[in-house]
Amino acid sequence: MPLNLRSIFSPQVIYEVQSQFCGPIQVVRTGNSVYVSTGGLTQSGGLVKNVWESVFKKISKTYNLTSKSWLILGLGAGTAAQMISGWFQPKKITGVEIDPVMIYIGKRYFDLDKIMNLKIIINDAKDYLLTTRDQYDVILVDLYLGDRLPGFVYSEKFLKKLRQLGLPSQHRSMSRDRIDPKGEWQDGEGQLVILNHLFYDPPKRQAASQLVAKLGKIFPSVRLHRVLTNLLIICS
Repeated sequence: MPLNLRSIFSPQVIYEVQSQFCGPIQVVRTGNSVYVSTGGLTQSGGLVKNVWESVFKKISKTYNLTSKSWLILGLGAGTAAQMISGWFQPKKITGVEIDPVMIYIGKRYFDLDKIMNLKIIINDAKDYLLTTRDQYDVILVDLYLGDRLPGFVYSEKFLKKLRQLGLPSQHRSMSRDRIDPKGEWQDGEGQLVILNHLFYDPPKRQAASQLVAKLGKIFPSVRLHRVLTNLLIICS
């Protein structure tokens, strides 16, 4: 029987739901790939995997990310957590997500509940960050709801708390990281905080620049990594 290749590889919505936080959410299948779309933007799976894959490959060249503790603010359906679990054998992953609908989708379509050493916390990321006493080696901040980033992400209080939650390293000095002539880090220890910021139009580029400037006053080192329409801000 002949196959309709167009129907096989055309995007097919396999689940739709309304979320009080994200609005309309669609789970879409294209061939063997599944992704979550909110507000016309990919929230989990698909291009989101490409974004995190790019930055993980970059920082793992100079930082030992194996057997670390990770905090993900904005767990979504678990794309980053899946990659961390598969690549770096983490001691623990704490994933904070405000939207229980996303957690449901993650468990149903992305095996979120099968990720080793993952603790899922359904809570506002700001509330968790400002009240927790836990510390982490690596913190990922990806708090977009569609194309909207909560205003608290830009606040000095929130950004300083990110720095405070970092685990200190006996191998890390408080001076800026050394950089080789190619622009790569030479130091490979200490806390990492990675923030994802959209960068595809003038307002978002301006907001990203303001965020980078604030982070530069809090962290000894701030590095930038462009992927698709995203700017990854890597602080250490």
